[in-house]
Formats: sequence, C-alpha cells, structure tokens
Amino acid sequence: MKLAARIHWRTLFAALGIGLVVEALLVRLYLWYLPGALAASQNGHSNLWLWEAIRITQQPSLGVMQSWIGVVRSGYGELIGDMFLVPVFQWLAYAAVIYFVLEWYLRKSLRETRERKD
Repeated sequence: MKLAARIHWRTLFAALGIGLVVEALLVRLYLWYLPGALAASQNGHSNLWLWEAIRITQQPSLGVMQSWIGVVRSGYGELIGDMFLVPVFQWLAYAAVIYFVLEWYLRKSLRETRERKD
C-alpha cells in the first residue's frame, strides 16, 4: 500500500499520455519510412542506416519481446502478432522515463517555491 500512496496519479496519467503521443508519432514515422528503408535506392545502395535509425526507436522493447518469444514460444521467433506488443511495451517504457523526469522536475520546483516563501 505504501507504493500506491507515493504515486502521484496526475503525474502518472500525464506521463502515460505523453508517452502514448511520443510512441504514436514514432510508430507513424516507423511505418512511413520502413518501405523506403528496406528498398534499394536508385543508385543500388540500400538505406540500412535509415532502417537502423528507425529500429533504435523501438529499443529496449524489441529485444525484450524477442527474448520473451524465444522463451515462451520457442521456434516461433518471427510471429508478427507478438511484435505488435513492442509499441505497447515501448509506450510504457517512455511513460516510465517521463514520469520520473516529471517527478524530479516537480519536486525541484516545489523545493524552490518553498525556499522562496521562507
């Protein structure tokens, strides 16, 4: 019960909302540029740097999901249905980081406000 009492729910919901917007934008960019990243350009060179730049936005969730699939469903490492969970896990990872940043910032600003009053 102590943990639930220490959570600031407004900050948590704000972090979840911000994380959802960030992840939605990254997934949109991912789907927008993925075909171009995989296709070869007109001069014959592939755009693997673009593929890696897009893929890095889904870390660490991509590695976690690949490990989880390997443990739970060995032999089915390429199931696309399980990979739809990557954005969900990444959204939660972004929300956790944003929550801690917001908590740190709000505590810092509250401390400065208290010092000004004294």
